[in-house]
Amino acid sequence: MLRAYRVVAGVALGVAALLSLPSPALASPPPDGSARAWGVWLSDGTAWLAAGPGDSPPDGSVVGWRFSVAPDGAAGEPPGGDLPSFEAVCGGDPAGSGHKRVVLAVDYGDAEADAHPSEQPPARVAPACVAGAENATTAQLLAAASRVRVDGSGGVTSVDGYPAAPARGGTALTAAPPPAGPPALLIAAGAAALALLAAGTAVAARRRTKATPTR
Repeated sequence: MLRAYRVVAGVALGVAALLSLPSPALASPPPDGSARAWGVWLSDGTAWLAAGPGDSPPDGSVVGWRFSVAPDGAAGEPPGGDLPSFEAVCGGDPAGSGHKRVVLAVDYGDAEADAHPSEQPPARVAPACVAGAENATTAQLLAAASRVRVDGSGGVTSVDGYPAAPARGGTALTAAPPPAGPPALLIAAGAAALALLAAGTAVAARRRTKATPTR
């Protein structure tokens, strides 16, 4: 009887030790609530470099946005496919006065690796040439071509309604308006200068009139 107890105890200890070992077959699957986010990238001509939604890229830039798994606040994955070429997409024409042009690439991510459960990402679209104000940020340039929602910190939560769940929250983002002409302060300074010039001319004319001898 004692020997039977020892056998049972040994088997129990062995099972407990087996369960305590890390094993792919016994490991629990990752939770469906894994962090996912829209990340923005800028091309240096050879690779994608992580950027921020508040960055203001110069004219001629190539901007990429991708939705992907982004654990611990990381940037996630850059857009897939070949790096777009500014010359190929936007051509060599300069931007209009007060504007800049950038290439915009949007990647909705991989359906299996990045999408939320039960969601299907839209099909990837070809890079587009987008014009915006000279001070437009990467998020505002995205909003010039898509419906964009952002959270309280300015991070993009959805693009054209994807992903669907976060799209119910946040705030709609609009593109940066173009410059509205000369600044008001410059106009006021010019008007004041003209007024002073006119007053000086009038005073000088009076002095000349008084200095002229009468016949």
